[in-house]
Amino acid sequence: MDDYSITLPVSDEFSSNSGMLIVEEVSGKIFRDKLEVFARYFKKEFGFDFVQYEASEHLLSNNKYEGFLFTELAWDHLEEDKPTPYRLYGGGCMRWRKFHDKEASWVLDWVWLHPFFRHRGEFQKHWNYLKTQYGDFAIEPPISADMQKFLEKNT
Repeated sequence: MDDYSITLPVSDEFSSNSGMLIVEEVSGKIFRDKLEVFARYFKKEFGFDFVQYEASEHLLSNNKYEGFLFTELAWDHLEEDKPTPYRLYGGGCMRWRKFHDKEASWVLDWVWLHPFFRHRGEFQKHWNYLKTQYGDFAIEPPISADMQKFLEKNT
């Protein structure tokens, strides 16, 4: 991974009407691998000691998670008589957590978007889906300044 460039994957396999692909244990390896790449970008940007998601963790029976990938039509890769290409530009992961002092619930463990896609409402587009799908979930700290601003506007 180059420290000064972020390559976003493009493929016709990344198509989604909603702009989001859910990554579960039954998802193809390509989707789990791409989610791990975004987790590595997250680790690098925020200086974590470990990667927040690994493609192989679906093999762990005690690990309940659902990842997601953000996707858009890759207009700059359109070619006549070729499948429609889509670009992945970020991802994240929801995890089921058990707590000592409250009921178990979903937690937004991490989310990362390519810097070009930040502050453009991309995460906002999917916020209602996340709230509907996962209920009143918590956000795993530490919370970045950008995420704090987002939460102040949307909670």
